[in-house]
Amino acid sequence: MSVPIKEGKLLYHLTSLSNIESILLNGLQSRAIVTNFKDIADPDIVKFRDENNILNSVPFHFFLGSPFAGRAQMNNPTEEFIYITIHRDTAKKSNFKIIPTHPKHMNPLKIYNYDEGFKIIDWELMETRKYDNPECKEVCMAECISPSSVIQADQFHSIIVKSDDVKKAY
Repeated sequence: MSVPIKEGKLLYHLTSLSNIESILLNGLQSRAIVTNFKDIADPDIVKFRDENNILNSVPFHFFLGSPFAGRAQMNNPTEEFIYITIHRDTAKKSNFKIIPTHPKHMNPLKIYNYDEGFKIIDWELMETRKYDNPECKEVCMAECISPSSVIQADQFHSIIVKSDDVKKAY
């Protein structure tokens, strides 16, 4: 039996495996400061983040397999992906903020402190994961964003890889 998303303990950041060495050395960096990396993000959301002053944050999702993850994997079929995870408690203590739906879906964009944002998320709708429902798809891309531009590796809970071969290689 799986745990409801609302009760999960982790947050998830999807990235290319090719970025792992830099991440372990320099931390998970916001796109405002990271250089020389394999970019898997949609250019439109990057532009939106820049225009709305959230490019300095590192975004995390509330569960594995979000619509963003599916799109990134479809757009990069030969890429090997990993998830960087952090504990939700770590995020809360570190003053992460929450955007309770996909950032571009909010007009105007409103960013909440952790506790308030957590209460606002439509967890019941998110739990359905019906991506053919536009409202559900947007809620499933709610974000928990860092207040700083770098999350050091010692704050990670884990790194999730697809296969034992990748795990052995690193």
